Amino acid sequence: MSHGQKTQYCNLQGESQVPREEQGQMHSDLSVAEGEESNNNNSSSSASPTLPRKIPVGGIPKIHQSPQCALSPPTVRASIPVSPSDEASGNQVGEGEGPMVLHHELSAKVADLVQFLLLKYRLKELTNKTEIIEKIIEDDEQHYNRIFNEASEGLKLVFGIDVIEVDPVAHTYALVIALGITYDGMLTNAQGMPKTGLLIIALGAICMNGNRVSENVIWRALNMMGVSTTENHYVAGNAKKLFTETFVQEGYLEYNLVPDSDPPHYEFLWGPRAHAETRSEDVLEFLAEINRRN
Repeated sequence: MSHGQKTQYCNLQGESQVPREEQGQMHSDLSVAEGEESNNNNSSSSASPTLPRKIPVGGIPKIHQSPQCALSPPTVRASIPVSPSDEASGNQVGEGEGPMVLHHELSAKVADLVQFLLLKYRLKELTNKTEIIEKIIEDDEQHYNRIFNEASEGLKLVFGIDVIEVDPVAHTYALVIALGITYDGMLTNAQGMPKTGLLIIALGAICMNGNRVSENVIWRALNMMGVSTTENHYVAGNAKKLFTETFVQEGYLEYNLVPDSDPPHYEFLWGPRAHAETRSEDVLEFLAEINRRN
C-alpha cells in the first residue's frame, strides 16, 4: 500500500470506529421499540415479519487505535466464533497458542478488510482478490473466503454497501449501494460514513408497520443502539436531522404530522425516491437475509 493510500486508510479507520456492540443492537432494538410502540397504541395492526434480532457475527468489530495507526496494529474485539476448523488450525500454531489466537487474528483481518473496502468505496475504486490478499489477508490466505465473506456481510448490513464481483476470472469487486438506492448520505467530498444501512432499517420498519411508523419507534430504537438524537454520532451525525431533514429532502422518507394526534406527534412513510429506486419486497428480503444468517 502506498504512503498516500496508507494515510487515507488510517484516516478512514480513525473516522469510522463502529463498535460492534452498538451496531449489533440495531435490529433487535428496532423490534423492541416496535413492540413497545404497539403496546402503547389502542389500535393494533395485523402480524408482520419481525426485524432481524441482531447483526451477524461478521458485523464491524470495535477497533482501538493510536494516531500512528500505520505503525500500531489495532486491537480488535472478536467477531468470529471459534469453529471446528479453528480447532484444527489451532493445532498448527506455536506452543501456548490455540484456536482463540486464530479467532482474534481472523477477527482483526475482518475489521481491517471492512475498513479497506470502505476506503475503496469512498475512492470509487475497484479491488480484487490479489490486492486484498497482499494488503490485508497476507499469511492467512487459507482463510480468505471466510474473512472476505464476513467483511462483505458486515459492510452490507451495517453500511448498506454491497460487494459485487464484476470479473469472476480476476475476482475483481466493485462497491455499490445496496437495493438500488442511489444515495449514501456521505458528503460530496467523500467524507463521512455511508448511512444507507440506517435508511434501509427505517424503510423496513415502515414496511412492517402498515406502511407508516411513528417517529417514536425510530428515536427509541436509535437511542437503544447508542445513537442519540441530541448528540452527533460518528456514523449518523445528527441523527434527528438525518431522518427528518436529509432523508426527507432526498425523497426517501416522508415526515408528517399525524392528523388529530394529541399530543401532536409525527410519523415516517416511504418517500417518492424510495418507491422509485427499490421495492418493499427487496427491503424485507434484505432483512430476512439477516435473520437467515443468524
